Formats: sequence, structure tokens, C-alpha cells
Amino acid sequence: MAAGPPRTAAEAYRPNRFVSLPAELDPDTYDASPEKRRAEAERLAIRARLKRQYQLQLNNPNPPAIIEDPALVRWAYARTQNVYPTFRPTPKTSFLGALFAIGPILFWVAAFKADRDRKERLIQEGKYKRPFSVF
Repeated sequence: MAAGPPRTAAEAYRPNRFVSLPAELDPDTYDASPEKRRAEAERLAIRARLKRQYQLQLNNPNPPAIIEDPALVRWAYARTQNVYPTFRPTPKTSFLGALFAIGPILFWVAAFKADRDRKERLIQEGKYKRPFSVF
């Protein structure tokens, strides 16, 4: 009599009392709820559809001038055009926003003030002659 197919590694695995169970195999550490499985299946279906669309464009006997990767187009759209639905204000992003908005203004104010103070000091010491001005 034939002994059936060989057991897979997952079936043959037996926990060792000296070693803890890996997190991937421990049923207490992962959630296998139907909603999570359904969401993962939807994501896999979207990825498969995008991959098929790209492969069809790539292997087309009469290819278009530009072959667009739909996954890359979606990623670029989410990264550049669709920022606000995925943006979360945090202390870091608030600080960076203030730094990039107010920082250049403060830099140029300080640079012009330092230049004006330097010129005024040189004029008072007599080392710099004030240029002619109509005003």
C-alpha cells in the first residue's frame, strides 16, 4: 500500500519545550479574522490586476510609445496629488512646516540686517562712503 503524500514542514512542525513558538505560527499573535482575510484578498486581487495590465502592455506586439506601470502611476498620484487624505499632523511635521515656511524669511531678515548694520558701522567709522541716492 502506498503511504500518501509526504507531510509538509508546517504539518511536521512540533513545538519544542526548550524553544518558543515562532510568531508566524503562534495563533495568539496573528489575527485571522474573516474581515482581515477579505481585505488581504482584495489587495492581492488589485495587485494581480495591475500586474496583468502592465504585462499586457509590456508584451503587446504593437506597444504604445510609453508603457505605463499602473502601480507606479497610483503610487505617484498618492505621493504627490493625494497627500491630504493620508497626511497626519504630528509634532515633527508641524515643526518642519514652520521651519520651511518661516525659516527662509528669518534667514533673509537676519542677512539684510547684518549687511545694513555692517555698512552703517563702516559709514560711521569713515571707511565707507555712502553712495549717492535721490531719496
